Amino acid sequence: MNKNEQQLNRDAKICTRWAFGLTLIFIVIFPGVMFITGYNYSLSFFKGWTYLSFGWLIIAGFFIAFRPVVEFMKGSNDQL
Repeated sequence: MNKNEQQLNRDAKICTRWAFGLTLIFIVIFPGVMFITGYNYSLSFFKGWTYLSFGWLIIAGFFIAFRPVVEFMKGSNDQL
């Protein structure tokens, strides 16, 4: 296994841990604590949570879509 594959495997493990950690926090722990404490969800809170979620999805989508293009452009400039 060469150095690039080792780095790629190490980065994949870090990204997997971050993904599971953030999922656990945002989907299980944060709403679970409010549910356990008896917090009553209001319509404005739900709207805010929904806007925040969609904003996060849109930003993540742009990043995932355009990051490979940026990396490609950087790589093509480095080769010149």
